[in-house]
Amino acid sequence: MEETKTVLIAGGSGLIGKQLTKVLKERGYHVYKLSRSGHAEDHIQWDPKTKQVDEKYLSRIHVLINLAGANIGDKNWTPSRKRELIESRVQSTEFLSELASKMPNLAYYVGASGVNCFDVTEDKVFHESDEYGTDFLSTLVRDWETASTRFQGICPYMKLRIAMVLSNQGGSLNAMKGPIKFGLGSPLGTGNQYHPWIHIDDLCRMILFGMDHQLEGTFNAVADCDTNRTMMKGIAKYMHRPFFLPPVPSGILKFILGERSMLVLSNLRVSNDKIKNAGFEFTFDNLNKALKALFAK
Repeated sequence: MEETKTVLIAGGSGLIGKQLTKVLKERGYHVYKLSRSGHAEDHIQWDPKTKQVDEKYLSRIHVLINLAGANIGDKNWTPSRKRELIESRVQSTEFLSELASKMPNLAYYVGASGVNCFDVTEDKVFHESDEYGTDFLSTLVRDWETASTRFQGICPYMKLRIAMVLSNQGGSLNAMKGPIKFGLGSPLGTGNQYHPWIHIDDLCRMILFGMDHQLEGTFNAVADCDTNRTMMKGIAKYMHRPFFLPPVPSGILKFILGERSMLVLSNLRVSNDKIKNAGFEFTFDNLNKALKALFAK
């Protein structure tokens, strides 16, 4: 009888981690989560800042998935917050690479990163091989992915550049639904800027696809790219709410959000050719399919 594979997730209590845990368990995996409290039965206590961890289950781990990192969008990017955003990702990744020596059965590592790592002043479709940009998010992703290279020589590993994740359990979709719910939906900025996105179910399937096929290298986790106007209008359609107000000027968004406004104002188109050429097929490969499924639940 084949041994049940055990997966350890760092950042398992977040939006992606919760759904991924559910999917992994449905596939027959045993799942542990690293957490600061460690109180739940399937939680392993750790603190990457002080490099402390409860080691008793580490020898059981076959696959390590790293989703850890402070929320990018919920607070202003003060200098101290920027340090926290980078350190929460880099320190976690570096500590996990050290813990790998205590995981004799470790066969695969998945390291999350972000798709906002390119020079958004260029109007082009970016591929995994393109150079990093020079803004804050590009620096964050570069440092995060550099930390993941510590797994070289330890086990096969995949770096997954995750786009805006569409889920009805929270995240970006809920934020966009807010003003639309009250009839205040409108494009942000010009509304013509492209946003890469992926349905959360496809993202979880992509992670399992990487595990099943031992994919190595960097992959863009992007189903498609649509303009802000198209996305907001599509959401309004499925919420049965009006969409007629003029765009919110970029200057107002920059005043309210500061540097964080680049999350909604940057124009970014990203290719998914590499993951498709590896054999992955998207269930939700266009925005209408994704929104229809999300609003049907």
